[in-house]
Amino acid sequence: MDVFRRILQYVLQSDAISRNSQNSIPAHRNKRSPITDSTNTNIELVEIRPIVDRLAEVGHNITALSVNVDARAPKNVTYIHLENSYNTLYGNGTLARNDILKRSNESPVAATMSFYRFGLLGCEGAISSKGLQRLLQYPPDFRFDLIVYDFTCGPCLLGLLHKFHYPPLVSVTGFVMPQFTERLVGGHKDTSYIPHFTQLTDDPMPFTQRLTNSLIHLFDALYRQYVFLPHMTRIAQQAFDFPLPDLTALEQKTLIMLTNSNPALDPPESMPPNVIPVGGLQIIDPQPLPPELDAFISNAPKGSVLFAMGTNFKSKMFTPARQAMFLEAFALFPDYHILWKFDDDQLPRQASANVMVRPWLPQNDILAHPHLKAFITHCGLMSTQEATYHAVPMIGIPIYVDQHLNLHRTVQAGGGVRLDLATLTTEGIVAALSKVLENDSYQLAIDKRSALFRDQPEKPLDRAIWWIEWALRHPREDRLRSRTVEMSKFVANGYDVAGFLCLLVGGLLILLLKMFSQMCHHPSTKQKEKVK
Repeated sequence: MDVFRRILQYVLQSDAISRNSQNSIPAHRNKRSPITDSTNTNIELVEIRPIVDRLAEVGHNITALSVNVDARAPKNVTYIHLENSYNTLYGNGTLARNDILKRSNESPVAATMSFYRFGLLGCEGAISSKGLQRLLQYPPDFRFDLIVYDFTCGPCLLGLLHKFHYPPLVSVTGFVMPQFTERLVGGHKDTSYIPHFTQLTDDPMPFTQRLTNSLIHLFDALYRQYVFLPHMTRIAQQAFDFPLPDLTALEQKTLIMLTNSNPALDPPESMPPNVIPVGGLQIIDPQPLPPELDAFISNAPKGSVLFAMGTNFKSKMFTPARQAMFLEAFALFPDYHILWKFDDDQLPRQASANVMVRPWLPQNDILAHPHLKAFITHCGLMSTQEATYHAVPMIGIPIYVDQHLNLHRTVQAGGGVRLDLATLTTEGIVAALSKVLENDSYQLAIDKRSALFRDQPEKPLDRAIWWIEWALRHPREDRLRSRTVEMSKFVANGYDVAGFLCLLVGGLLILLLKMFSQMCHHPSTKQKEKVK
């Protein structure tokens, strides 16, 4: 291993760049390096950066093509910025093409289509970014040892796999275990107990829920295959100067898949052995808080509350009227201190003394504080995982995609309550805060869930790095891949065998019925003699 690691340190070395750097291509002295690609703007750097930093820490050189960059990246990490992705998705002072609020109450079919439209918009932003063009200018003989690819919103940039001569592919996602996972790695996704992300089901599902869930899974599969992927191919082709191979075939070259899932939080699911659950890998040991924040949290008479809605949801999306509702509600809890991650220009009214407003807050570090009593959140998966890990009850305001399902599972476990954005009132906010802050059952439930989440043989990030390096050690070993990925859905699910057996049994039954009919309708020889 020491020899192998030294070789990697030698052949995986190049210069690093900082945020928005316009430097030319780094010196390609050795022409080999792993590449980490995060094109899914919903996941952002928070999910991919721990992998990048840890790989760099153990000696690998990383080229990270990302919607965000890290100005403090290690020296052996090169960030290439997909600078146009956010503008394409959310607008830049203009009307956004991706209206999050309109998506908050969509039907399952509409929400599924919106999910894939998000991926198409992300692809448009990626191919129109100067950062991608910079990477495409790398010399034809340049080599990467590994590509780590965020597959959540589609294979937009998997043409890079072809350009760089097919190094092994590790696919990652921050989206639990997406509904199309088995189409990349094989296996089976049983719709009788694996809910689609739009379905808030019971456990176990009654028949009506299983029927609806199966239908929406079927719609999702057909829409992805016959609408989304052809459209994405047309968009992606604009970025490459060679004919793109079939994107479905490219994404099926996945050697290892890392999913943001954990059995303590998600329904049990049978997947091939190359699908590795690494849910919570972004959760790192908390850092000391700035003195101002620490004092504000610690000095609260009864505890503190964190209010943060993630990165994609901007505070102005609440509208001034809803912002005022929160301020009115918070003023009624003077014994609790509220930290609000607020990125709008100004508040609609003066905040009470127990409210601290900041445009950015260190979420994981605050959630780890022992005096934090509740978390008002959009229930994005990583926020849900962090709150669960640190055992903080949640007041959820889900907006779109998997957030409704994440909160649904938290509520089922007794660790939180729900607020509906469309019907939000001051009284509703007060009631939700009172429930969570003054009823010990929510803390007890989240304590139990946290204990299950934490009880693992190793940290998820360590597991992820081990399997990434496994792919480096065995780049052409495919024994962990399910053979069902090479089969049609009809064959993989055994429908051909079942059909043959049904025909065989049906044929035997018909034959037996004919024999029985002949015996009943033909009189015996003795009966014929009596008639004579």
